[in-house]
Amino acid sequence: MELPNSLTLPELSIGALLGNLLLGIVLSLILCWHFNHRAKIKVLRRDLALVLPVLCLTTLLVISVVKSSLALSLGLVGALSIVRFRTPIKEPEELAYIFLAIAMGLALGADQREVATIALPIILVVISGIDYFKNKKQDTIGNILLTLEVLKRSNELEEVINLLESSAPEMNIRRIDQDEKSVSVVCLIKIKNKNALLKFCNKFESVFPKGRFSIIDDSSFPNE
Repeated sequence: MELPNSLTLPELSIGALLGNLLLGIVLSLILCWHFNHRAKIKVLRRDLALVLPVLCLTTLLVISVVKSSLALSLGLVGALSIVRFRTPIKEPEELAYIFLAIAMGLALGADQREVATIALPIILVVISGIDYFKNKKQDTIGNILLTLEVLKRSNELEEVINLLESSAPEMNIRRIDQDEKSVSVVCLIKIKNKNALLKFCNKFESVFPKGRFSIIDDSSFPNE
């Protein structure tokens, strides 16, 4: 049975394919650069950047081939059903870059060069804008995991709590350990700026000269 003329698919043009591949290389390298730049300041795997251009160009090639054949496009559905993506993704942002690389490949494979060229810079600018406002917000309020250890005296626990309340009104004590020699307190605090944190450290050293403390930025922990 012959297919109607309305289902006739365009033939694959080598010239158009080469043009799409060259544009895909340029756009994917821009995406790779943007990912590497953000990986320096965030918990992102830098090795993923090497995969993004390959993923974009591979998607472009697949779409370019199957769009010229109805049989290939139908067979692609069955072929891809056996593919399983098992690489662990700890950061949702990594998955966003993967989908962005696939979307560029889809657009270029469908000869939508203008769409890919315009959309990619806009999306990257939006990502950079989100980073800017997020970092600006983190500069004003920090989420700090604080561990304090002081020598045991008569009222050392009360002094530690009073010191925390005076320096960080937003405080959440998570753990208190006490033995014959020392008292340890683990808590989450929010301090407005770096000067307030430095002031707290100096005050702690003056009140507990033999005490110890550990400070960890809880907001920098990667997702499990």
